[in-house]
Amino acid sequence: MDLEDQETVTLRLPSTLSAYSGGKSQIMLQAATVEQLLGLLHERHPLVWERLCTEQGYIREHVKIFVNNQLISGQDGLKTHLQPGQEIIVLPAKFNI
Repeated sequence: MDLEDQETVTLRLPSTLSAYSGGKSQIMLQAATVEQLLGLLHERHPLVWERLCTEQGYIREHVKIFVNNQLISGQDGLKTHLQPGQEIIVLPAKFNI
């Protein structure tokens, strides 16, 4: 069995961002960390990535990302390990999209 098949996670987007992902409110990605997830998002859905991350690849201040109902932030947050089948939830703290 391919390891990548075991690492598929679901990124849940607020409806305000689905316009930038081709109307999708959920994006399935194969990533083991939040950093990998954001890297794949940059490749596959760059318009969504631009609204979540700064040019340096950091999570924007007004964006909140939750893994297991835990808010992740900063450099350490990017290293958060993801489990297969896990949902990562994006919530804008304020709407300036």
